[in-house]
Amino acid sequence: MKGKTSLFWPLICLVLLAGAPARADLFDFRDYVDRGSLKPFTRDLGGMLGSSAFHSGRPLGFSGFDMGVHGGIQLRPSPGNDILRRSGVRSFGLPWVQAEIGLPFRLDGFIRGASYQGLTVAGGGLRYGLFKVSDEPWKPQVLISGVAHSVTHQDFSANHYGFSLVGSLNFPLVTPYAAVGVDRTRVIVRVVGATQDPTLVGAAATTAEPRYTLGATIKPYPFTYVHGAFVVAHREPGFDMGFGIRF
Repeated sequence: MKGKTSLFWPLICLVLLAGAPARADLFDFRDYVDRGSLKPFTRDLGGMLGSSAFHSGRPLGFSGFDMGVHGGIQLRPSPGNDILRRSGVRSFGLPWVQAEIGLPFRLDGFIRGASYQGLTVAGGGLRYGLFKVSDEPWKPQVLISGVAHSVTHQDFSANHYGFSLVGSLNFPLVTPYAAVGVDRTRVIVRVVGATQDPTLVGAAATTAEPRYTLGATIKPYPFTYVHGAFVVAHREPGFDMGFGIRF
């Protein structure tokens, strides 16, 4: 029974994260992009790129290590995002493979990546803990998180920068956390369809949108964790989730 229980939440996360990009990949950017839809599409892409960049306000601590699978799901496209809406996309997401390492001076460094049917994302970032690292019960932990991504796709390219202030509270088995941040995203059109305006090639849109996160990390066994959070990014609801090992 313990073996089945221990696999339950990781399997749920894998199913959700693996299924999300398959749905998002159905969008046809080149045939539906226009000047009115480019900025809403950029907002939604930034919401995915900023997902699951943290799951606690506690830094790893020097020589700490974290390896996991994380991701985010947005429950609906933004108003005006006809690229996704005309493609029939109702919800979409993006999973990450992420590796983190604890550095001196309460710094963490991390790298992350995702690749799926022509969409390739590479990113990484730093976190800085404002307080001394501690696992004492009821002890608050606060950090600043920064992340950057480069995106390549056959129809467009993009870059993203995200910044968040994250706080959490220590408990023996669960760590609730909350964060406020911003996603800055820029998308550049590379290719348009035969029926679209050819002057859109080279057109760009830039957005800077707020992100609010409320979640919890559960530690069912030593050195393992599962996290989930409700997220509102650019006023659209969604979820962050993931699991991993942490030393």
